[in-house]
Amino acid sequence: MHLIIVEDLETDQRKLADLIRQDSASHEESVDLSFYASGEDFLAHYRPKSCDGLLLDILLGGMNGIEAARKVRELEPYLPVIFTTSERDYAVESFDVKPTDYLVKPLQQEKVARCMERLREYLSRPSSIPLSETSAWGHAEPVDVPFVEILYAQYANHIVDVHTTQGVFCTRQSFQDFAAQFPHTGRFCVCGRGLVINLSQVAKIKDNALLLKNGDVLDIPRSRKKEVQRAYTEWEFTRTRKGGWA
Repeated sequence: MHLIIVEDLETDQRKLADLIRQDSASHEESVDLSFYASGEDFLAHYRPKSCDGLLLDILLGGMNGIEAARKVRELEPYLPVIFTTSERDYAVESFDVKPTDYLVKPLQQEKVARCMERLREYLSRPSSIPLSETSAWGHAEPVDVPFVEILYAQYANHIVDVHTTQGVFCTRQSFQDFAAQFPHTGRFCVCGRGLVINLSQVAKIKDNALLLKNGDVLDIPRSRKKEVQRAYTEWEFTRTRKGGWA
């Protein structure tokens, strides 16, 4: 695992590194750490796909950690970003960069260990679903669709239409084989025989319909309403309990 630490205080930088190394040693793992003392220096050397996680102090001199994270998000929208801070008042300001966790100073071994465990769990999951996309002319092209970009998928006439933030992908396969590829984290719910929904994209459930954050409305069978409502409630609880890592 390669982690980047951006921290301008040497004592805090050393403390965080020691706690991460202790946790990695307890799991008989090796961890590579890179260090930067400013957001400017970090961005000047940063290359996409070069690390597994980024730990950013919010209160850096010059460019602060939130500003640096915004630059990273332009290149890597799904990289785990963990903010370290002595202040608790930056949660709203940092919301738009979608941090995966916070570590509040003074740093504690228990909190760092919990954060590292969540990071391991996150990195161990498959990040995308491989599809053989079917074109209008019957040709098939392999494509990897990130799970986080999937809004929902519908099955009809042996074709699965996968609706994503980047458009719609069509693949010819059974719904059973398609649904079996999704991770069992609670994020995805099978709503009926031909519908899979990403619960993190649901704005609310009203009557017998799912209202998505992008404005789409999906009907669900009346017989499945309680089941879907329960899955959505459990997903929201799990995501809150895990600090957004679910």
